[in-house]
Amino acid sequence: MRTKNFITLPILILGITANATANTTNASNAHTSSEPRVLVAYFSMQDGNTGDVARAIYEQTGGDMYRILVAEPYPADDKVRKELLTQQVKENILPPLAGPAPDFTEYDIIFLGSPVWANHLSQPVKSFLHKYDLSGKTVIPFASHGGGGRGRSFSDVAELCDGCIVDTDGWSSWGGGRQRGIDKWVAKKLSKHK
Repeated sequence: MRTKNFITLPILILGITANATANTTNASNAHTSSEPRVLVAYFSMQDGNTGDVARAIYEQTGGDMYRILVAEPYPADDKVRKELLTQQVKENILPPLAGPAPDFTEYDIIFLGSPVWANHLSQPVKSFLHKYDLSGKTVIPFASHGGGGRGRSFSDVAELCDGCIVDTDGWSSWGGGRQRGIDKWVAKKLSKHK
């Protein structure tokens, strides 16, 4: 997997400037195909279950991948982390995000992934939707959960993604991993939103 940096770093060699870009894979500045340009953006606590689903979608789409990171990592201790997550959800605290983001104007479709927290979209993904302008983009949510289902997570995306075309017929799965049927679901979404 090639990774590019989103921090622009001009390198002048024989009059040629090279720019690097981080957190995405196979980023492309030139779009020559009639296929939609796809970004798989996701938050996953330890790059676990939601990350597994994101990678399955990435493999199917051949698009780019961007992992949403928080500025201050969540505590490793389960009890302390759960208390912090509960507080963030209860008080609707939006944690600051880390690192640069991709140029969203480069994409037509954004698959947006989140774990389900207390029946809702995770707070870091809410931060992402508050921080970045995705208007005019088709946003297709996906989620992983611990058995309680997707809850309101997809309708949260529709409420928070101002000016987006949100396809609320998203993918949700218990845990992560390559889920049966995800390839067909991705193919259906890509053909629907061409």
